[in-house]
Amino acid sequence: MKLEHCLLGAVAAVLVISGCSRAVAQNEATNGEKGREVELVIYSQNFAMVRDVRQVDLKKGATHIAIQGVSKVLDQNSVIYSFPKVASAKVTSTTYDLGTSDGSQLLQRFLGKQIDLVYRGDDGKEGARESGVLQVADPGNIVVKVGERLVVNPKATIEAPADAGIVTIPQLSASVESDADTSSPLSVNYMTQGLSWSADYTATLESDKPEMHMECWATVTNTTGADFPDATIRFVAGSPNRLSENRAKSPRFLDAEQHVYLGSPSRMPGESPSPQEMGELYAYPYSSKATVVQNQMNRVRMMESSSVKIAKFYAVSVPPLMKEYDNLSGNPERRISATLGINLTNGKSEGLGNPLPAGAVRFYEPDSKGVIRYMGAAAILDTPKDARASFTLSNVFNVYGRAKQVAGKQIDKRHVSRTVEIKLNNEKANPVEVRVVQPFGENWKISNQSHPGAKLNAGSNQWTLEVPAGGEAKLTYTVILG
Repeated sequence: MKLEHCLLGAVAAVLVISGCSRAVAQNEATNGEKGREVELVIYSQNFAMVRDVRQVDLKKGATHIAIQGVSKVLDQNSVIYSFPKVASAKVTSTTYDLGTSDGSQLLQRFLGKQIDLVYRGDDGKEGARESGVLQVADPGNIVVKVGERLVVNPKATIEAPADAGIVTIPQLSASVESDADTSSPLSVNYMTQGLSWSADYTATLESDKPEMHMECWATVTNTTGADFPDATIRFVAGSPNRLSENRAKSPRFLDAEQHVYLGSPSRMPGESPSPQEMGELYAYPYSSKATVVQNQMNRVRMMESSSVKIAKFYAVSVPPLMKEYDNLSGNPERRISATLGINLTNGKSEGLGNPLPAGAVRFYEPDSKGVIRYMGAAAILDTPKDARASFTLSNVFNVYGRAKQVAGKQIDKRHVSRTVEIKLNNEKANPVEVRVVQPFGENWKISNQSHPGAKLNAGSNQWTLEVPAGGEAKLTYTVILG
């Protein structure tokens, strides 16, 4: 068996690989795709655990096994071999070969080995053939010893035997000792870079009730240089420590805009499997098998809920009011635009109830004609069950506030008193509820207020006012700073 038409970019000689770029040395054990099972546990930090099960034939005594189609950036120190059905089979040694990426690297592996020089006519037909030993295989510089002659940069095609033990693609190899001839599944587990995932959400609000339809999608990026057919996938949220990483460089990502949707959403079940605890982490199983192809971004739907209860809110954030300076004595007519936000609780009664992985949430809402319009986006952190999440989406055009200091005095050497008036305007056709947030810094106390408020955190207070349609509401308060 020979590698036909191999092309090296030399001065006169070329090594052309035609129809044989994936040829590798023959092995004693079979390891084909029949009965192959692939499981991917993908972490968001650009690494994954791969479980690849192949059917192999073992001979009594020593057998050499080659596993092809593995990641180009796997961590060799993490590889684990096991024979689930043959207790007597033991792996005695292993090898990881990165293969070759071009014809020049391939020729380097044939240095000192027998190759053929094939001379062809203008019609492409073979004219003459001679055998020799490859002496030099540098780009642009090929030397072959033919008999007692050294042929430099021959104007010929170089043919090399495919059964010479030369690996052209990444390959894991293992030497196995077995007590008997048998056929058995071999499970190969390894960690690899080049596989990562990120979550993103689409949230479509209902126009007539405080609910929304929410979907969570996982985008898988595969730059491992390997395909993973019909894989069972689990997405892990969290950041486990890693002692060491493979330092091999990932292949260049070919097309960042290429998206492949795995499976039809119409065939997806309405409810995905629940997340599974993995120690302190959570794993999200994908409900269908999917093929994860190298140099592609593959997007799959993880979960959805058709009726998530939400609460819209408007918020006006007033400039800070400190003891040392006053931001509210300027132009009292300056508008402070309100922002639109959404609150939700990740509970079962609210339409959710599973831990939510961190990601981007894009919100949409139908207009008066029912056409879906983009509202804004916000980030969500890893959100446990029953925890609350709050999203600020956009500035609001027709809900705004105006704030000014109307009084102030020095109480003593350490304390000052300031009275602030905040007017809220609503130009919408419906009444709205507006939250007013006022930062104070440290050491403050509200001494008087027109509406009840609540301490938001150590440095801020919050009030909530109902503002009538086309109308105004006024908040006044006095704070002691010191």
